[in-house]
Amino acid sequence: MKTYLFLSLIVAITSAAPMPKANNFESNPLLDVGSEVESSYASKRGNFESNPLLDVGSEVESSYASKRDNFESNPLLDVGSEVESSYASKRGNFESNPLLDVGSEVESSYAMYTTAFALFEGLWEAGITACFVNVGSDHPSILEAIVKGKRERPHNWPRIITCPSEVIAISMADGYARVTGRPQAVLVHVDVGTQALGQGIHNASVGRVPIFIFAGLCPYTESGELPGSRTEYMHWLQEAPDQKAIVRQYCRYTGEVRTGLNVKQTIGRALQFANSTPKGPVYITGAREVLAEKIKQYSLQQDQWMPIGPSALPSDSVRRIATALVHAERPLIITGYSGRDRRTPELLVALADIVPGIRVHDTGGSDMCFPFSHTASEGSRFSTHECSKDADMILLLDCDVPWIPSRNAPPQEAKIYHIDVDPLNQQIPVSFFPAHGRWKADCFTALTQLVGYIKGDYSLTTMLQDPKYVARGAARAILHKNLLADIASQLNLDNESQLDAHNIGNLLKTTLPDSTTFVVEAVTSAQALSDQLQLDRPGSWINCGGTGIGWSNGAVLGVKMALEDEAKDHNKASLVCQVVGDGSFMCAAPSSALWVASKYKIPVLTVVLNNGGWKAPRNSTQLVYPDGLNITASDDEMNVSFRPTPNYAALAEAAAGAEVGWDKLDDKPGAWMRGVRVRTVGELRNALRVASGRVAEDRKGMLIEVLM
Repeated sequence: MKTYLFLSLIVAITSAAPMPKANNFESNPLLDVGSEVESSYASKRGNFESNPLLDVGSEVESSYASKRDNFESNPLLDVGSEVESSYASKRGNFESNPLLDVGSEVESSYAMYTTAFALFEGLWEAGITACFVNVGSDHPSILEAIVKGKRERPHNWPRIITCPSEVIAISMADGYARVTGRPQAVLVHVDVGTQALGQGIHNASVGRVPIFIFAGLCPYTESGELPGSRTEYMHWLQEAPDQKAIVRQYCRYTGEVRTGLNVKQTIGRALQFANSTPKGPVYITGAREVLAEKIKQYSLQQDQWMPIGPSALPSDSVRRIATALVHAERPLIITGYSGRDRRTPELLVALADIVPGIRVHDTGGSDMCFPFSHTASEGSRFSTHECSKDADMILLLDCDVPWIPSRNAPPQEAKIYHIDVDPLNQQIPVSFFPAHGRWKADCFTALTQLVGYIKGDYSLTTMLQDPKYVARGAARAILHKNLLADIASQLNLDNESQLDAHNIGNLLKTTLPDSTTFVVEAVTSAQALSDQLQLDRPGSWINCGGTGIGWSNGAVLGVKMALEDEAKDHNKASLVCQVVGDGSFMCAAPSSALWVASKYKIPVLTVVLNNGGWKAPRNSTQLVYPDGLNITASDDEMNVSFRPTPNYAALAEAAAGAEVGWDKLDDKPGAWMRGVRVRTVGELRNALRVASGRVAEDRKGMLIEVLM
């Protein structure tokens, strides 16, 4: 009886409510077409429902199939091309769902608003104005977006700089950020391009430089299932099991764009890490299918994506450090990166003036941290200055390596305090420098607190009126005068004199404009150059924060771009001079750097110090084996010689696309790049005079090869 009643109920329902003619076409959650399809269309659908991806289940007769224009050819939805207007007018919001990305051309701007376009738009909205690119097979949607952006919104789009070498790309971004404090973007090609970043990403990480890096991923579909699916041989070979692992230990953050719906959020989060101290590179990836995804345009509220703000010292710590500085007999301040904030040197001068007797030593020469002309200056050394050996109180400011324990360690009784955005050196496994107090704080903020506290504390200001402080200040001035005299004694400036680092540094200082910015990567000559240049202006000296040589080839171009962007009037931007050893110059694609300078008309002066090879490895060997075979070995025996040396002057003109040989430039005064070789003081002096006008006024490039 129950069975009979159940069957009767089914018959009744079936009779009362016949199946809709659309055969549940609209109910498929994959399609979500949003409007009812008329019976005249439902009867013509042919085999549309038989597609196993759609599973709609009824046959469509051939009269409709002949009109579809390969509707089924899309491997995702089997739609493939524009559907005729009679169907398009009825499909409702079919294309508007950003999750479907049906693969047919969609009307209006939505058809071209892809994840790739949103990526560049998001970078621009976040304040990134330049993108240094080395493109590849993972970038079809990227390239489409670049062209679209250039054509439709050239003034609201990052400037795209082609870089034939990845290390030049990341070094240009490094140099730009060193001037502005703002990250720029680098675009590279899957795993191989990521690996080609090489020492550049080390330099940015160790040097605390914010950079946004994007690399494509190999497509994850093989048979055309999605736009961007694999189409070429290399797509199987370039798929690393974990591409981000290549650079993860050097990055503040690594991530992946998995859908265009949150691409800008991914950018925002990455830049929060890049811009929060200690600043550094971030690395984001995205596959071709994701980059080709069509999405609705959207924007973020950028003021909700700010980095972590600067930290201050606790009030009791301000009192503790200030009191120790004033009470010490031989106080010493050691800096590293503090000059990165251009406001900090002035505060450090104020502190040294308030407490006579303070000495200031710059360890790494990464930035101009303290003016050389101030009587408190001990100059710049790579953590080997003797001043640390007699200090009774040492204040470290943003400093990774204040001294070498085996060479110039301070007295055990010295009081040591460390203020740094990373006082534990978290990325350096072995770092055992002692300190009686460490604070994770911003140096500009901390120095503001210290200066204010000392000025406002009655007991300390009274103590500083004691004649012994005046005597300490006078003694300090005498020491500084002796330092300058010793530096001057190293010079021999007769016109026919041979060139060394001291002569070169003095000629650079006395011949080029005072506003010149020096980008220095001279390794074994850097300290002598610093002594002779004696720079005072914040930002006038920029050295590599890391140890990967070749940094300056690209960095000098980024520095010049940034200075011109900040100056607005390019003619008022300072002359930028790269001073680089031949080993560093050779190491990092010099021809690529020179070509970029020529193509984009980035006028810089490059001075190559040609001493015929690497001197640093020999020096390192002598420190370990002072009586070893290296003492009598030739450079060739030690494999540190570049002789016979390349003709770097000729290389400059060849790489820059000059139409004439380097020795015939007088016949072509209009050539954009000029290269010259010099051997004597007189020749260098004349070449620098020419360069001063050529680079600063005529806005053309010049390379001077100095034979040492």
